[in-house]
Amino acid sequence: MSAGRPTRPEPLPQRAPAVALPPEITERLLGQVDRMADTLARHLAAEIQLPPGFRSQAYLRSVVQACRDGIGALVQQLHDQRRHHTAELARLGRAGERQAEMGVPLEVLLSAYRLAARVVWHEVIGEAGRVRELEPATVLAVSEQVLDYLDQISGAVGRAYLETRERLMRQRDRDRNQVLQRLLVGDVADEVRRLAASLSLDLAPPYRVLACGAPQGIDAEPILDSAWRFAGALLVGDEPGTWIALVRADADVTRLARAGTDAMLRALGAGHSGGADVPLRAGVGPVAARLEDIAGAARRARRALAVGSRLHPDAVIHDEREVGVFAALGSDPEELRAHVDHVLGPILNGSRSRSAMLLETLEALVTSRGVNEAATQLGIHRHTVVYRVQRLHDLLGVDLDDPAQRHRLWLALQSARLLQ
Repeated sequence: MSAGRPTRPEPLPQRAPAVALPPEITERLLGQVDRMADTLARHLAAEIQLPPGFRSQAYLRSVVQACRDGIGALVQQLHDQRRHHTAELARLGRAGERQAEMGVPLEVLLSAYRLAARVVWHEVIGEAGRVRELEPATVLAVSEQVLDYLDQISGAVGRAYLETRERLMRQRDRDRNQVLQRLLVGDVADEVRRLAASLSLDLAPPYRVLACGAPQGIDAEPILDSAWRFAGALLVGDEPGTWIALVRADADVTRLARAGTDAMLRALGAGHSGGADVPLRAGVGPVAARLEDIAGAARRARRALAVGSRLHPDAVIHDEREVGVFAALGSDPEELRAHVDHVLGPILNGSRSRSAMLLETLEALVTSRGVNEAATQLGIHRHTVVYRVQRLHDLLGVDLDDPAQRHRLWLALQSARLLQ
């Protein structure tokens, strides 16, 4: 060996069990592995409640093979007077991977290993006990070895099962999202339908399409998925901070919004306050009668969310039938800005603080039934509002008691919000 090169430590020899079965017994057990495996397989088939889909000959043959592998490894260890190897456990643990891939429920797998422990102990220890001269201490020691082996192999199988199931669930989620994402871009090819069927994803329009927005830093998808499970909603991530939901055409959107808001508030914590920073906003699009209609309905839902959030920042629900007309207005920002400057320019040209104060007062006036109600809405004295009314009259040259002028000013205020 060259100087200066690190050397690997020699593996420590495995300690043989202090008490072992006589070789003649282990030799006999080695010859009975197939019989014991068949016995165990029959017990499993008779006593474990398998789902109907697993009563096939192919699956039962795989059970027999797993029994043969496990019992054979145990008897060989007893014969060689050694403990199990890590690689050996890993190989036997792959049975858990196969069960997870086949969709065998975890409770069925655990029940099977509890039954296997009883049957294997009876077969191995029963065979050893038939030799009358065998010391009770030997039977006890071998019992401990058998039970330790069964604990180790069931642990290896359980870990492999859970890791595989988690991997399959993540892959299933990715495939499900892929199907929904493709629907959002108008892809309804047969391949998409086949993938949905393989995932047991029941695509059954008509759907009401919602675009949901949440505060930055919050992963709303699992929260809404749980809150809207009662409605069978299909949820998929869209743009950053936005999710698209497909719900039944007759779904109660108000109830969904309330359930989603409550769930988001719980996730954000009790200290979260409402107001402009509402935890959930929903743009309500039209009903998609066919899968081919989902992409267009999603575009209108997104537009309703974007426009409604600007016009009514305190609201949760923004229906495209109500705010869609404003989206049309906002499609030409230059013309919209020219209109706002024409109507509100004298206010907007002042200092930022004074402009904000006058705009707030103007909106309160055009959305209330008079000075007194506007003062209450603003939380200021009536005389202050009267003074501001005069100031607005001087700047804009309008009569705020004229319904047509109030409507014109209200529309300009909404247009200004669209430009924000």
